[in-house]
Amino acid sequence: MGKVAKTADRSKAGESSEQACPKCGKPVRVVKRVRNRQLHIAGGMYLSCSACEFAEKL
Repeated sequence: MGKVAKTADRSKAGESSEQACPKCGKPVRVVKRVRNRQLHIAGGMYLSCSACEFAEKL
């Protein structure tokens, strides 16, 4: 028999980073972005709001 994969508890992972967007007040999420040379955006982890296009590098 093979092993059963262990997974993290997703409900606990999302609770710790409940922050509000400074522009619109809606919740933000942590996203990983790829470097974009045309728009001069560095890659890495960002706090992002999909409602108002707010992004802040962590």
